Amino acid sequence: MSERREIEARLALYDDLSGILRAMRSFALAELHRVMRREKAQNEVVQTLAGAFAEMAPAAPKPPRCAGDVWLLFGSVRGFCGSFNDDVLRAWQCAAEAKSPVVVVGERLAASMDGNGTGRFFVPGPIGALDAAAAVDRILLAFGEARRLVPGEAGLVACFRDEAGARNERLLPLALPSASNRAYLPLTQEPARQVAEQVMQHYLFHALLARLLNAIRVENQMRLAQMENALHHLDRSSENLQRQDNRLRQEEIVEEIELILQDRAGV
Repeated sequence: MSERREIEARLALYDDLSGILRAMRSFALAELHRVMRREKAQNEVVQTLAGAFAEMAPAAPKPPRCAGDVWLLFGSVRGFCGSFNDDVLRAWQCAAEAKSPVVVVGERLAASMDGNGTGRFFVPGPIGALDAAAAVDRILLAFGEARRLVPGEAGLVACFRDEAGARNERLLPLALPSASNRAYLPLTQEPARQVAEQVMQHYLFHALLARLLNAIRVENQMRLAQMENALHHLDRSSENLQRQDNRLRQEEIVEEIELILQDRAGV
């Protein structure tokens, strides 16, 4: 009987865990749909700004020669997303110079790194797509502090996880697009150079937001995959325990029948 009570307690626990995981899966699925819509719209914004940047390219200042890079790592705020943070961390360790300043986005990734060493700036990450833009503002503030550690102009390299794995992408200095076919600049109310610089700033902000939304989407996809695996494992374990419980119950019934027959035979 004690073995059956233990099995039934474990079955109840598995049932509670399955309910929690299914609720978490629903939230992750809703967030995934939300971020996919935002990401699609954000990519269109980036393409529009890229076109405006191409038109103003002849007036844009020449990209400075970088003395070093600041690295930007997109991690996660929550866990249960597989190797998401580990992949980003490995990609950064393999490509970055040891003394390069680094801006780390996401509490989970920050927790996996060693302390608050010099040149490391930790930024609270976004919970989802709705507060991603506010996270980009925090990233740009941290980048402003990190670039002071570079003796000269600082470049910016982002490291994030997409469908193919973790990869690095240079965001600064911005590569000037080819505009050799344009004979005249667009007519602008402010000086063309000033407009070009403002377009570059907007482009950087929205390019960062697009990469961040991409990372959030992949994080939620990996989290959903983890939850599906966990639910599958719980279902199989519950089935095995249920079979054991049925077998033990059958044995108890057989023992009860034998005891009844023995009592009748004794009478």
